[in-house]
Formats: sequence, structure tokens, C-alpha cells
Amino acid sequence: MALRDNNNLEAGFSLIEVMVAMAILGIVLTGVVAMFTSTGRYHTGQEMSVELAQDIRSAKNLMVDEIRSAGCNPEDKIRVGFQIDTDDRFNTDANSIHFTRDIDNGDGDEFYEPDGDVDDTNENIRYYRIDAGGNILAAGDNTLGTLVRNTGGGGQPVANNIIDLQFQYYDSSNTLIAPATMTSETVLDTIRTVEVIITGQVQNPNRVSAGTRTWTQQFRIRVRN
Repeated sequence: MALRDNNNLEAGFSLIEVMVAMAILGIVLTGVVAMFTSTGRYHTGQEMSVELAQDIRSAKNLMVDEIRSAGCNPEDKIRVGFQIDTDDRFNTDANSIHFTRDIDNGDGDEFYEPDGDVDDTNENIRYYRIDAGGNILAAGDNTLGTLVRNTGGGGQPVANNIIDLQFQYYDSSNTLIAPATMTSETVLDTIRTVEVIITGQVQNPNRVSAGTRTWTQQFRIRVRN
């Protein structure tokens, strides 16, 4: 009686089966890669949105602290407050704000000691928005720009990717001061509240949904002086 060769019973995969398995594996791997890519983009978008919000909040906190003390003038030796200037960067209007305050004598100690002038550090302050070429941008112009703070040594960036910056001014009765009338120090001296609107855009808007590409902070600052 002849013995059977069991090796002939060990069937392998056919070419068609291998190709089907590879196709299925390719589909699965494509889905996995797509899932990780989508998750990565989501987290990158979230990070950009959070970063934008933090930058604008930091700018807000700085502006609130400084504008609140505009016109601080304990010594009453010179006029201190909101300023007019022929240079639009240094004017007080819809797209920029310029104010002075007498808060220190510049001696570098930890005490605030007004000395009757506004030529010490952080006493002559301007905020405005510029484009990539350093040109000031108008209120309502959605060109991507940078919010800067200038204390006399050139504008220093406060927040990047800012697409709008607007200022409005109100008197003691909370009435909006018409921009056309803000051409004299007498009118500027009636400012009691400043409203600021800052709108920013995430660094790479194509990686986030349309509803999360921009972030706006609108706030009012009551001037103490």
C-alpha cells in the first residue's frame, strides 16, 4: 500500500487572494493615515485659535492698564492726556490712539513719583496697526497687520495677525464723540471712555473652519483722570 504525500495537501494563497488582501490592507491604512492627518490638523487649528486668543487678551490687558491712566497729571504743570498729531500713527482717532500721563520721574526705583513732565519711560504712548511694510492701516481695513505700541523708540509688536483695530471715544454722558470734531485738544479733553475693537486671524486660516479663523475682542476702558 502506497503512502500519501501530505505535502501536496498544504495549499498556499492564490495570486487573486494576495491581491485582494493587499487591497483591503491599503484601504485600511489609507483610513488610518486620513484619521491621523485629520486629528493633527484639528489640534493644530485648536492651537492656533488658542494662541490668537491669548495674544489678543494680552494686548487687551496692556491697553486697559495704560489707557485707564491716560491724563494722569498730579503736578498739573503741563497739559497731559489724549494728543493730536499730524502723523496718523500718533494721532487720537479711529485707527490710532496717543496719550500721555505723568506717573514717574524716571529714577528707576519701585515707586511711582510724578514729576510734572511726560518724558519718562511709559509716559508717552501710542497704539496703532501697521502692514508688513510698516505703513499704518485704517480702521476697517482687513489687511493682515501687527498691533504695535510706540513710546518714542519705534513701534514694538504687541500682537501679530491683526486684521482690524478700531477706537471710539465717549464723553462723560456716554455720548459718542464724532470723529470729525476730534481736531482740538479741547474736544480730546472731554474723552472719558475709550472703546477698543481688535480682530485677529489665525496664522494659517486654511487649516481651520471658517467660523474659527478670526477672533474679536471689544471692550471699553473708563479713563480715571
